[in-house]
Amino acid sequence: MLDFACDAYGSPIIAVSNLAAHTKNLLANPKCSLLVAKDPEDRTDLIVTVQGDALPATGSNVDAIRTAYMTTHPDAFWVDFGGFQLLRIEPKVVRYVSGVATALLASGEFSNEEFRTAKVDPIYQFSKPITSHMNKDHADDTKLIVQHSTSIPVEFAQMLDVDSLGFGVKAGYRGKTFKLRIPFTRRAVERK
Repeated sequence: MLDFACDAYGSPIIAVSNLAAHTKNLLANPKCSLLVAKDPEDRTDLIVTVQGDALPATGSNVDAIRTAYMTTHPDAFWVDFGGFQLLRIEPKVVRYVSGVATALLASGEFSNEEFRTAKVDPIYQFSKPITSHMNKDHADDTKLIVQHSTSIPVEFAQMLDVDSLGFGVKAGYRGKTFKLRIPFTRRAVERK
């Protein structure tokens, strides 16, 4: 497990110690994978694997890469110590899987070009304020939506995230807690 940041193109940036065996291995052979889990404790949630080459930050891009890393990890003062360096993972393939061990299993793959040109979902940027509002002021409505969409008489439903295609919820039924994805009937184009 390690902290990472992303550059302006979404390529992961990692800070590594020159003393570590994995750093020596990456410098000898830069091929690597970075597994990113939305929720590391929940294997049914979104998992992304970035496969590519971990290349040292050099030349004119060192400052931009350092700035990106420090913006995400402002307390990582140690990256400026002589025994550390920043590596940027140049993605070759980006794979994702969601809903492992559920009826909602989905998976796919993006090329480096598709990954670089992908756009952030226009609704997802409002996910936190929307879910906060829904959970605070409309928890019963969320529960009713889940009950209607699934025909399961859930005891509670807490909205986790929302994007233009639907929303994720954590729901309870018969003493068990599980996550569901509730699709919208049509793509949302604005947040209201």
